[in-house]
Amino acid sequence: MKLIYIAHPFNGERENKESVEKIISDLVVQLPGYAFYSPIHATGFLYDKLDYMEGIGHCFEVLSRCDELWIYGAWENSRGCQMEYAFAKGKGIPVAFMDHKE
Repeated sequence: MKLIYIAHPFNGERENKESVEKIISDLVVQLPGYAFYSPIHATGFLYDKLDYMEGIGHCFEVLSRCDELWIYGAWENSRGCQMEYAFAKGKGIPVAFMDHKE
């Protein structure tokens, strides 16, 4: 089973969390041989509790263990998504830019 890291802009916004929930709900049905990880859901509740770089460090730790990075949303405007992309590229983790229709 492949482990896929789902990157999506967050900025502490509930709407972004809900968007990722919809994306993963759809993916689980479409791709049963894959497991999906959302850092927003795993550590998003720490967004205002951790220093930004400490929080992204948690993300990098998990991303380093994933098979692929799939990026959704307006990632170009997201500091976190840009950092996740650069980290994955630097570690040789395959990256896919995805589109999701709601």
